[in-house]
Amino acid sequence: MKDADATNDTHEVEEPWLPIETKLVVSSVVGGIAILIVLAIFVHMFILR
Repeated sequence: MKDADATNDTHEVEEPWLPIETKLVVSSVVGGIAILIVLAIFVHMFILR
């Protein structure tokens, strides 16, 4: 029977976060927000007129 305090960690070794990964995540978020703004403008111009 297992101890209640013992945990079974599946992540033994974690890789460090690389600077290029930060740039990719930030650029993806900024790009997504920019595309949403552009699409909102198009919807306002062409559909909601």
